[in-house]
Amino acid sequence: MTILSKNFKFIDSHCHFFPPTIFKSIWNFFERPDEQGNATQWPIKYKLETEEQVKFLLDNDVQGFTTYNYAHKAGMADYLNEWTNGFSRAHKNAIPFGCVWPEDENRYEHVRKIIDDYNFKGIKIHILVQDFYPADNRMDDVYDLIFNRGKWICFHVGTAPYRNKYVGHKHFTKFLEKYPEMNIIVAHMGGFEYQKFMDLLNKHENLYLDTTMIFIPDNIFPERHSKRPNEEDLITYHDRILYGSDFPNIPYDYQCSREGLLKMDLPKKVLENIFYNNAKKIFEIK
Repeated sequence: MTILSKNFKFIDSHCHFFPPTIFKSIWNFFERPDEQGNATQWPIKYKLETEEQVKFLLDNDVQGFTTYNYAHKAGMADYLNEWTNGFSRAHKNAIPFGCVWPEDENRYEHVRKIIDDYNFKGIKIHILVQDFYPADNRMDDVYDLIFNRGKWICFHVGTAPYRNKYVGHKHFTKFLEKYPEMNIIVAHMGGFEYQKFMDLLNKHENLYLDTTMIFIPDNIFPERHSKRPNEEDLITYHDRILYGSDFPNIPYDYQCSREGLLKMDLPKKVLENIFYNNAKKIFEIK
């Protein structure tokens, strides 16, 4: 019997919040035709204004949500961080994360400000978009700060749904060699290299994976030669997995981010941890 979503509380550990003008540019990028002029395979379902986005999440029983955004060029990170600080102060359910650009001369001070002055939970790094290796030496001062403050890094470092030369398990493990005890969330469970990333959970107790886009009924991540984690995997690591949706940048109904998990043969306690308890603990939500 399928367990209903109304039986749970939710913290969405993979939501994006950008200033409206930047969101529109991102949505236009996602929805561009392919090289043959065919319609996009990634139509954005929730093109909402900022306050509408917040209301939508609250109306869907989300008790807290991350503010993930990322800088894709120089001089952008500080603006995004200031916007995120204002947004987070105005919305008590927000879980504030900042961003960084490795070529910015003031990157350390920008991150120090959001960590020490604004009390952000950490930073989001989107390796696929930002085009640098996780263990890039330019980032050492920022990484040291994050580690010393006990904050978090969310890495989009997997090879799904697209890849470049900077992503993948091999490059991520080089980062872990430098920072084996860093607090880390790997987006999309490290897809497509699910098993390799799950195996890292045995060695790194501060490593977590989020479920974003992995268990939706119509998986937009092609399986290729990898299969997504099964019930046994989720039960084994139920205290190290976080529910995420990628809202609002999704081409499917928001409830799909829950339905795939709810239809699996998982104990209620496992689902409670994935949907709420694990995020509540690591983000120190009262």
